[in-house]
Amino acid sequence: MGSNKRLDSVDRQIIAILAHAPQTSNRDLAVKLGVAESTISVRVDTLIREKVIKLSVQQNIVKTGYGVLGWIDVSCAFGEAERIAADVGKIENVFSISLFFENPFLQVMVFVQSAADLRDLIENRIGTIAGVSGIAADVSIGEACIKQGIASL
Repeated sequence: MGSNKRLDSVDRQIIAILAHAPQTSNRDLAVKLGVAESTISVRVDTLIREKVIKLSVQQNIVKTGYGVLGWIDVSCAFGEAERIAADVGKIENVFSISLFFENPFLQVMVFVQSAADLRDLIENRIGTIAGVSGIAADVSIGEACIKQGIASL
């Protein structure tokens, strides 16, 4: 791969299958392509090492015990957003914090087990941080679309 070796048809087929269904196992790739599972393992390792493809991990929140996905808009005292974001980032259930130019300055994505856990997180953790002037929350009520594909970090 890289600059010295071109991708052959097996490499291109591996990439195509993984682009469509990234969760496909080496065993399933081997069956689909009519090659040994060890061949797939070596090819995938080489594609990753040569930076042709990138390994990415995505967490399935339902299988890890979380039942609620929430977005929390955090209004902050002027000039305090970065400090508050650092404090919020220490909370275990926080998976993403986005900073904005105007209030609400922060949008926080959290995964919790229940609506009661979300309320507790808002009232007793985020709401008690100095400089937080307001909080609004939205909760996911279901999945409209889960799109498979290759994630990029």
